[in-house]
Amino acid sequence: MSELGENAVVILSTHIVEDVSELCTRMAIIANGQILQESEPLQAVENLQGKIWRRIVEKSQVAHLEQEHKVISTKLLSGRTVVHIYSEENPGNSFEAVAPDLEDVYFTTMAGHYQKQVLQKEGEVQS
Repeated sequence: MSELGENAVVILSTHIVEDVSELCTRMAIIANGQILQESEPLQAVENLQGKIWRRIVEKSQVAHLEQEHKVISTKLLSGRTVVHIYSEENPGNSFEAVAPDLEDVYFTTMAGHYQKQVLQKEGEVQS
């Protein structure tokens, strides 16, 4: 199965990011029939280095953080909420930098933060 995408185009509709990272050399994130992001999975993750930050908070604090930061995802962990935000600079407020993964790529792209940056970089390369 590891050779599945080597010599063929495979359309994989999944929310399981491990499937994408294990099977695909290129990926696209599509919403409403529009390609929001197209790249190599490893490059997409690399482009987010230093831009994903995490903080563990009480659930009641999430709405306040959403007003102050570009929250891309929240998850429960032992009854508390893990918040991931996108920021090109250290956001302070006890956030810690985390190594991004494809899930962060997906949520950042869907929130509209990552798309603009990638398109700008592609335009710079093509000029």
